[in-house]
Amino acid sequence: MPKWALNHREQVETVQVDVEHSQGKFSLAGVQMKFSSVKNKNGRFNIGQDANSDSWIIKTPSTVHKYVPYNEYTAMKLAEFVGVNIPEIKLVELKQLDNLPDIQLPNEIHAYAIKRFDRQEGQRVHTEDFAQVFQVYSHEKYKKFNYEQIANALYQYGSQGLKDVQQIARRLLVNILLANGDAHLKNWSLIYPDSKRPMLSPAYDIVSTLPYVEGEQEFALNMAKNKNWYQADMASFETWAKRIGVPWQAIKVHLEETLALARVHWSQMLTELPMHELHQQMLKAHWQNLHHDFRIDCT
Repeated sequence: MPKWALNHREQVETVQVDVEHSQGKFSLAGVQMKFSSVKNKNGRFNIGQDANSDSWIIKTPSTVHKYVPYNEYTAMKLAEFVGVNIPEIKLVELKQLDNLPDIQLPNEIHAYAIKRFDRQEGQRVHTEDFAQVFQVYSHEKYKKFNYEQIANALYQYGSQGLKDVQQIARRLLVNILLANGDAHLKNWSLIYPDSKRPMLSPAYDIVSTLPYVEGEQEFALNMAKNKNWYQADMASFETWAKRIGVPWQAIKVHLEETLALARVHWSQMLTELPMHELHQQMLKAHWQNLHHDFRIDCT
């Protein structure tokens, strides 16, 4: 950027983005288009509008990764079943989208739709992701901070501290179980329903990334000084809770309930949800490789 363009802006500096850092991570940025939309009374979605209380984000199929809408829809539904708070979601046929730009799309039928939780009665509700909270650039979303710091910020300053930390614990466990390696700083957010006091927003962007990143086995961020899914166990969560200063028993009960529900129901649910068969097989194999504390029997 030429210096003359910055001369009148004393606080602006150019930033060199570390592109190579993210090449090994799964990211839909640039390969999956997202559009604001409004759901009309006839059930169709009008792309490009965001003017009423029924506002949605539409994610079209990826031109690089196959069957992402089915993967994300399935992962979010599995997460919801075990107690993760999510917005309303849908699979929408592409032909149900009005004013969709003329863009290159793969030969897939459905887009993924998620209702905007940052809208209420047609008005914006303030939100901020944890890259904003910690004041780091988007390209640093995998760096510098960890899951203890996210939870500690909510425990210390949130309007429902312990409840939100318990929800974070569920989500962290679900990310392990679903092989989601992309829960970086920008995929955790605060929401201010009363414009003053923050609380943890509903979950979004939960995807099983393992089918898209060969050999992936890591969290996006450190948890209890560990990033490996297969080394994580109940003791990891106990260490995590102690580092935050949260009573372990208040966390343990939520983890146990999450596991119990997943172990009883997820295998059957997978056969009824639209995740591609190959992705289902990879997820089931992942369950068998987890620490015995978290292993899910598929028989």
